Amino acid sequence: MHKIQWTYQVEGMNAFMFFGIMIFCILTFGFTDLIFFTYGILFSCYILMQGTYYWWLKYSSLKGEPIPQPRVLDRFRTFKTSDHIGILLIPVVLCLQWFISGKQLNSSNLLGWALFANFFAVLEYINYYQKQLMYDNRYDFRYLRLNRKLKEAPLSKDLINNRI
Repeated sequence: MHKIQWTYQVEGMNAFMFFGIMIFCILTFGFTDLIFFTYGILFSCYILMQGTYYWWLKYSSLKGEPIPQPRVLDRFRTFKTSDHIGILLIPVVLCLQWFISGKQLNSSNLLGWALFANFFAVLEYINYYQKQLMYDNRYDFRYLRLNRKLKEAPLSKDLINNRI
């Protein structure tokens, strides 16, 4: 139970930290130069907050607190759909940044960091709704070594099994 509590706390802390970094960058460089970067950070924070919520629910259920299953499952299905839309919008926002920046993408609009932030958001989506990408203990590494494949993401399994 301690690991689940730690996970939801760290995921939430990361979302707030990334949001703070975004605000700092906007104040330092200006918003019009960081549209793509801002989108990637906000999208990452959105997915991290979904993960925070998921792990908080898991922790709460282990403590014996009742979870309104149908409503929560519908909420995560809605999150998943909105994440698909968010992923599809990544190239649109990149084009918008290119147009607003005078048809140039370079270090002045933090292109490398922007690409990383958007790629990170996609990886977080995969980690929560497809395959587990985070392997941080010996049991996970053992599974990976023995089965030579990534584990199904816990949230994905819960959505398939209609339970949180």
